[in-house]
Amino acid sequence: MISVLNLKVAIIDDNENDSNLLKESILRFNEEFKDDFDVNVVTFNRGINFIEPFDDTYNAVFLDIDMPVMNGLETAKKIRELGSEMNILFVTNYASLAIDGYGVGALDFVVKPVKYGDVKKALQKVIGKIQSESNEEKIVIRVKSGYRTIKVNSIKYIEVNTHDVFYYTTTETYKTREALKDIEKNINNPNFVKCSSSFLINLDYVDAIDKDDVRIDGKRIKIARTRKKDFLNAFLNKYK
Repeated sequence: MISVLNLKVAIIDDNENDSNLLKESILRFNEEFKDDFDVNVVTFNRGINFIEPFDDTYNAVFLDIDMPVMNGLETAKKIRELGSEMNILFVTNYASLAIDGYGVGALDFVVKPVKYGDVKKALQKVIGKIQSESNEEKIVIRVKSGYRTIKVNSIKYIEVNTHDVFYYTTTETYKTREALKDIEKNINNPNFVKCSSSFLINLDYVDAIDKDDVRIDGKRIKIARTRKKDFLNAFLNKYK
């Protein structure tokens, strides 16, 4: 178990009994590992109450799928639309319903009635991910409103358009102004390869290479003739 000073967890469930049972399991987990971290649990009975006003400081949210007004999947989509990468764990009566949750990057799911062992495994996943992310490389970019930190491995590709630079990440798009050669130097990661003078591609997110195009999330990006050989070799060598 890693040392985590504070773990902030939200429970969103319209069923008070289910919410209390889940909270008891989380607090039991905290008691079992009280020498490693301290957990703070906050409960909500509606997804809309969690979204408005939105607090992105939670490490994890246990989200009931079947709720009135705004169900769990709708709440999760809204969380992602707000640019949050918080860990989402669905709670449901039917495991089959949780499958749709992976479309919003859900970390795991727990089936009702919740069992301590399942909650424990889910929380261990959260902590493991926090540990992994704490070692992730980040860069700082300047945007119109100030500065932003971006996880390098969350960047899908970077596009230069005239004087503007667009960072397309797993959560949102950032606009700034930089020279591509300076961006390459700043990132300094072999996974990032130019396919043209305007695009720097993260090979981890390449879905396919079709003739003179590279495909990422359905978008086709043209590969310059002078860079095609080097780009293709970099892509193939990555998976050798």
